[in-house]
Amino acid sequence: MKAFEKALLKLAEAKGFEPERRPLLEEAFHLITSSENPPFLVLQAPTGYGKTLLSFALAVHSLWDASIFDRVIHVLPMRSIIEDIQKTAEEAFGFSRTKMMGSSGEFLHLFPLNITTADTFTWDLLKLNTKKRHRIKAGLEFGYDYLTQASILTSLIIFDEAHFLLEDESMVTAFLSVIEFLTSQKVPIVVMTATLSEAHRRIFEKYAKKNGYDFRVLSPQEDDPFIERELKKEVDIEFKQGNPLDFIEPGKRNAIIVNSVKRAVELFNKAKNDPYIWPESEGIMLIHGRMTPSHKRELVRRLREWIKDGNFLLIGTQAVEAGVDFSVDTMVTDRAPINSLLQRFGRVARYGSEMKAKIVVLEDAPCGPYPEDKVEKTVKLMKESQLLPRVPDTYQAIVTEVHGEKLTSITKNVNRKLKGTLVKLMADHTKRAPHVLSAIEHLTASGTPVMRGFLIPLSVGGEAVLISPSKLVELYSRGVVEIKGWKGEMQNLNDAYKVAKSIALGENVEVVFTGEYDWERGIQ
Repeated sequence: MKAFEKALLKLAEAKGFEPERRPLLEEAFHLITSSENPPFLVLQAPTGYGKTLLSFALAVHSLWDASIFDRVIHVLPMRSIIEDIQKTAEEAFGFSRTKMMGSSGEFLHLFPLNITTADTFTWDLLKLNTKKRHRIKAGLEFGYDYLTQASILTSLIIFDEAHFLLEDESMVTAFLSVIEFLTSQKVPIVVMTATLSEAHRRIFEKYAKKNGYDFRVLSPQEDDPFIERELKKEVDIEFKQGNPLDFIEPGKRNAIIVNSVKRAVELFNKAKNDPYIWPESEGIMLIHGRMTPSHKRELVRRLREWIKDGNFLLIGTQAVEAGVDFSVDTMVTDRAPINSLLQRFGRVARYGSEMKAKIVVLEDAPCGPYPEDKVEKTVKLMKESQLLPRVPDTYQAIVTEVHGEKLTSITKNVNRKLKGTLVKLMADHTKRAPHVLSAIEHLTASGTPVMRGFLIPLSVGGEAVLISPSKLVELYSRGVVEIKGWKGEMQNLNDAYKVAKSIALGENVEVVFTGEYDWERGIQ
């Protein structure tokens, strides 16, 4: 446990808090580092528990003992979560690197702690370095194919917030392909999630037991110091209808989380321009997914300063559900499935000394991108329960009821043919990067996106903002984007999909934002 204790002290020093025991993480660390068979550990811990301490501790351990794994690769479902973990790792340990699409850095996974997105990790496991795509296609190099994959196979892999990947229809096939291949190679695996349904547990157990893993699911007990403190908190959850701005409390820390960028911008404009809603001219902030990375970083930095003052209104979308470390006294949120709501609720009375808070769930709000049946079931079950946002025993039954108990609740969304192709490409040592690229291009050209659908990187001042094909049509019709290298015409959604496919196939096509970027509202 020496590495665990050292990591805890380093983290406490960097973040400025008093070290507190985390029995769950201590048990997880012991099981992983002493397991005779490859470990497959599912760590179910609530938001704010400090699960990433386990990544840091295991990375420190790998420096002293590489008998089970040489390093740690921490895989996250989205870019928005990465930066906070990377910043903490650099401040506390100085031995991590971040790798994701569009980042300037390029490296094999050879650092003690490597932080990456699920998309980039999957490409690396497929032996396809996306930065080298054009040179691979031209036959000039292989792009680190075997070497990148090998650096993964000698690591311990941590999948953080894995429920996002299992519930995302565009990612579940690729994610389960990754799990199947890694378990076939006996790679140590840790899955972290705040919301584990019975179906989620069964899918992981299936792959683990098929390949001789020590499979365990761990969750905090009632005598855990974190749980004991959370049980003492008073968090009132109310269900209302109407305008979110009617339920905020000026003079306190407020957050409104809604399901679409359009709705968030409209609420921001109303609050900004009406002193009866928010008396202060300052202290109102908007965060959503169509902002540049540097813009979001600056907003998060400013938000941390506002938290000290205790008086602000944050209006945001799903982009702040995870990865933005803040705490509020009052949260107003659109209705959503239980896993999304729990991520949002994790930002209410988040810190140890905060004992009271209020949550308002708007049951007449639009469902946005979420399945209506899951949203309605979530609201119904929550009304019948006494849920505490960071006490798993109070919401576990709701998670399983909403997201399913049987494997079919997940596997129904899996493209079995695509999954078979991906696993074969990963496992077949005769398939090097050019062959993999050719196979991916064939799939993409036939209309089968491998991951995340056909999202389009929009270049904004040299930074990338991912947009949908429908958003491209809208921006193009407003005359605020230029499509460089595109020889066709942009008239409808079908044309936008053609642009997206061209980019996915590695063609020399770039979509550039030519409008004036709004440093309060982002790309609206």
